[in-house]
Amino acid sequence: MNKNRDIFVKNLYVFQIKIFSVFLLVFCSFSAFSQNGDFYGKVKYNSNEPAVSTFIVLKGKALTKETNSNINGAFNFKDIPYGTYTIAFYALNDTPKTVTVVLNEKNKEVNVTLEVAALDEVFVKSKTVQQKIEDKGFAVNVIETKQAAVQSIQVNELLDQSAGVRVRQSGGLGSHAHYNLNGMTGNSVKIFIDGVPIRNFGPSFSLNSIPPSLIKRIEVYKGVVPPHLSDDAMGGAINIVLNGITKNELKASVSAGSFGTYRTDINGGYRNNKNGFTARGSAFVNYADNDYEVWGDQVAVALSAGTPDVYIRAKRFHDRYRSQGGKAEFGYTNVSWADKLLAGVLLSNMDQQIQTGATMEIVYGNRFTEQNTKMYSLEYAKKEVLKHIDVSAFASYSRLNRKTIDTIATQYSWLGHPTSYYNDPDVWATGAEAGDPTLQKDIDETINVRTNVAYHINDYNTIQINHLLNTFTRDSDDPMLPAAENALREEREYLKSILTLSFENKAFDEKLRTSVFGKSYYMDRTSKLRTRSSNTSTSTIFIEENNISSNDFGFGGSISYSFSPKITVFGSAEKAIRLPEANEVFGNVAANLNASINLKPEHSNNYNLGFTYDDIQFKQHNFGVTANVFIRDTEDLIMQFPTGSTEEFFENSNVGKIYTEGVDFTLNYNFKERLFFSANTSFFNARDYNVTYDVDGNPITPTYERLANTPYFTMNYNLKYNTQNFIQKGSRLSTYTNLLYVHEFFRHSSVLGGSGKIVIPSQVSFDAGFAYTFPKNKVSLSFDVKNILNNQLFDNYALQKPGRGFYGKLTFSIL
Repeated sequence: MNKNRDIFVKNLYVFQIKIFSVFLLVFCSFSAFSQNGDFYGKVKYNSNEPAVSTFIVLKGKALTKETNSNINGAFNFKDIPYGTYTIAFYALNDTPKTVTVVLNEKNKEVNVTLEVAALDEVFVKSKTVQQKIEDKGFAVNVIETKQAAVQSIQVNELLDQSAGVRVRQSGGLGSHAHYNLNGMTGNSVKIFIDGVPIRNFGPSFSLNSIPPSLIKRIEVYKGVVPPHLSDDAMGGAINIVLNGITKNELKASVSAGSFGTYRTDINGGYRNNKNGFTARGSAFVNYADNDYEVWGDQVAVALSAGTPDVYIRAKRFHDRYRSQGGKAEFGYTNVSWADKLLAGVLLSNMDQQIQTGATMEIVYGNRFTEQNTKMYSLEYAKKEVLKHIDVSAFASYSRLNRKTIDTIATQYSWLGHPTSYYNDPDVWATGAEAGDPTLQKDIDETINVRTNVAYHINDYNTIQINHLLNTFTRDSDDPMLPAAENALREEREYLKSILTLSFENKAFDEKLRTSVFGKSYYMDRTSKLRTRSSNTSTSTIFIEENNISSNDFGFGGSISYSFSPKITVFGSAEKAIRLPEANEVFGNVAANLNASINLKPEHSNNYNLGFTYDDIQFKQHNFGVTANVFIRDTEDLIMQFPTGSTEEFFENSNVGKIYTEGVDFTLNYNFKERLFFSANTSFFNARDYNVTYDVDGNPITPTYERLANTPYFTMNYNLKYNTQNFIQKGSRLSTYTNLLYVHEFFRHSSVLGGSGKIVIPSQVSFDAGFAYTFPKNKVSLSFDVKNILNNQLFDNYALQKPGRGFYGKLTFSIL
């Protein structure tokens, strides 16, 4: 692998030199003909305080640009053609102000003072973040978290309320989750934090461990993904955009609820306005017993030896979850030589009891896992590092230590104690609960480097190059193995590189936007794993080496046209590739996941077409509608299935050809900005198009079975009402309800998932709660009831989720 890697790195270096040479040539050609200048200045209140985060709009004959003032009230518009412009300044609780300025020099200073006004005098209407992304042609949901930050709600619950999104969770707090976006699931859907793949942060830094109060918004890309998220996100992406530093602050929250759930977090930031020094950090602690009640066809016990199983209602008894984490960043922001230069460190720790295998049929009482992660990072970003050129880069090194403990052979049942008849406890013949006894220690080391260079030819044309390099190694040791066997050292190495070149254009007064891109995918992986020569008692164990590399090319594009500020039509298409993840290939003992050494990359042709009609006004009523139709034509789809007679372990495999078509729809309504209602529905039809052959080699017509373990029809309704000045002047009371419906689906497919087609029944989840924010927005108190009807809720292979639960949360600003 090292030889292949050296050749690859050398070729990549030569290619990058060529690309940057082209950039330099184009840059020199265009700069010779331009006569442009810059606007810069500051916005302040009439009290002489800087007007932070003022929304600023520059308009000319054929040009519109938007920006926000920084923490010092400073702003700039760069590379503006000479001419006459209007600049409008909007700040909450301040009177809007518009100035007309002539740009006839390289640098033009504009300073503005805003007069304080009553809140109801100010109204700014600008395109939302979702509209701006849709204007680029991408099918996207944008979830704003400002209101949710004070609720007792997890990020996965917010995602589950979004059109086309289905979160597949295997239990309570801390359980593994998959994300289904319009029929694409598993690792086809990539998760990012500020554009950085979440896999670098370690498993204890999952989406559910991030408090909503730390998040500015969540971007959900369905299908085709923007080039700047330079990863193999074949099925879509979820990008968590964290709050930036706009002022010196320190916030905290504590929450508690059913099933022994406790969560606390604290986050804050500091910036020196004189020299730009910035520090920010966050920390969290999560704990849950997850001792909720379960029942169903896999929750059965024999009350005495030789008697048939009896179905019971039982509590989960070995599912405790604890995690702690902290993240700190130090550096400089909004200075002349960098928009951002931050060095960071992340530490996290988790220990988790393991209650079941892949399904609820096998119960554990002693198996558990411990793991901790350290990550070090460096991030840099600068617009106009050279004229017309923006640069950003992120590099990180992470080390994950994981230990799986399973050394006791005692059998447990859903009664919560060892199975014993005649005072003689039953034991597993293998010597442990999930196979052979193990104290396996894994050390996973990951290096991630992401770079982005954008060249703005002019205001309407941009070229970008993005590169992602990811390396992974794992060392394993298990002292429970025989010494001779453990001496046969295993090796696992994985290198992944994705290079993207894109071009964006805006035309017809920015009503028409197009983007085209090409992607190169390179993978090289090596494994040296212990293998038995046979299943007999005389078998020998040897090291089997496996090396697989691949080089694929994909391409795509997006287009949108705005008929008016309210109506936009958008579409996108991509020939996408998804490389297998390291855990899919090498397995994970702690997650009961077997290795799948021969996994191939997925390939899919993705298509989206949709429209948005927003801000439909009727007196004091406001409506918005978004619809999207999609097609996914997928080859070698990687899916995870339970394996073995008791379905205790998972295994990944390529399942051939799957064809999916569907639609999602969202309706938003508000009345007087007080009553808010949203409804969305998603339906897709994912079918197996594999051709099989009989004993004579003749093709058998596909049966077009539905994809196993995949909910295909969901609906979600959300209602919220805000009451201002409730009890106290300056306070706010928000009451809200949410209803989620999931139509029945097959647990297995007769073609792909195993024998039988047990149906997971239709599910309804109904939640309600309130949040009260005290005057000055310093303290908020919320109370939520989840799954009020105490219905059975399932996701992955009938693994039951918590029933009715009560949760309270206190959020407060210290600074």
